[in-house]
Amino acid sequence: MKLSDELVDIILQKIPGAKKAAQGVLIPTEDGMFHLRNVISEKELKGLTDEEMQFYEFCSKKEIIRLRSIKGPHDYLLRLRANAISVAPRAVRVMASRRREYEESGRPWSLTHYYHTKDFHHKSYIKLLEKKNRKRLKNVPSGLACIDEVNALCIKSLAGDVVLVSESLEYFYYFMTIAFYGNLYNVEWIDRVDALIIALRIIKGTEALDFDIDSRGELPDELERAIQSLVQRQMQFTYGHEYAHYLCNHIPSAETMIKLNASASQFNELALYNHSLEYEADYYALKNIEVKKADFGDVTQGAFSVLIYLHFIEKFSSKFGLDNFSVSETHPAAKDRANQLFDNLGKQAPINKNAIDEMFTVADQLSEVLNSRIDYLKDQYDDIFGFYGSLYLPSFKKNSKVDRIDF
Repeated sequence: MKLSDELVDIILQKIPGAKKAAQGVLIPTEDGMFHLRNVISEKELKGLTDEEMQFYEFCSKKEIIRLRSIKGPHDYLLRLRANAISVAPRAVRVMASRRREYEESGRPWSLTHYYHTKDFHHKSYIKLLEKKNRKRLKNVPSGLACIDEVNALCIKSLAGDVVLVSESLEYFYYFMTIAFYGNLYNVEWIDRVDALIIALRIIKGTEALDFDIDSRGELPDELERAIQSLVQRQMQFTYGHEYAHYLCNHIPSAETMIKLNASASQFNELALYNHSLEYEADYYALKNIEVKKADFGDVTQGAFSVLIYLHFIEKFSSKFGLDNFSVSETHPAAKDRANQLFDNLGKQAPINKNAIDEMFTVADQLSEVLNSRIDYLKDQYDDIFGFYGSLYLPSFKKNSKVDRIDF
């Protein structure tokens, strides 16, 4: 599918104003620039409808044919993933980049196979469960999806049950972890607060979700491993929370799913749990792995980290123009969840109350520093949370890149 160097050279010679891009060429039009990235032969597309062709860049042909008839939960998860990518041009670019890298290793591409390489978070959590619970979750397709909305859901559909976590949620955790735990690894305040800004912009929906092709900073290997280790525990808790809904039979049947409102996204429409069930899901996400003592402690730390992050968003979101946050619409207040979880764990809690209180104190400190940073950046950004694009970590990103030209 990739444009050959020869074809790129011909286009550059024949079309005035054409520019070479990181992938393909940019061709001037009356309305701006047209980005030509790939050429797909008619033979490759044979048998596909015009509507189905939109999936070809990131789905295998067999997967596109599978989408014609949803026969089970695996097909349903594929549809959710494919639809989410198809409506987001930048997500298409990111996935196309992933496909090129994947195929360069000699592996045949499929969207499902790619996401299997990202299954370690939920699979590592499931390994911590008792055999009976592992068996119940065996046939529940789970994994990441390239959706803008920062959320995780256990979905019961007529096609079957799936657990879905947005990639944006993992990125949110990543930058929040730099902000909240960076002091343990000698990360400068300016990088911690800018990581916080990036995380808030992810929530706002204004940060470009193209971290694969435009890194916001190259952290030293040791620091990167430390941050990723903390994020993994947070992701394990996130999957565990959704699995707890499933194992505790919290999810209403597909015929009785509650629709939030007509204007909500397809993902928001799928479920509404009452608050008592959320407390229970938090608890059993940890209770179900209590027998694995070392992991129990680490995932518990991840759980309280997640709840502190959500508390920060809830407490300061309106102050920074972040009024719409889907989790806060369907869940109890994060601070209430943290306190209830600590009480429910009781003597089994592998973390003490002082440590939790200290995390809330860090949230307040970060809010104060964030205020100062926003004031400092006002000359550069009228609304640092409002513009669409990318921000970078000052100490870890030396050279800025031009969109489409450099990546």
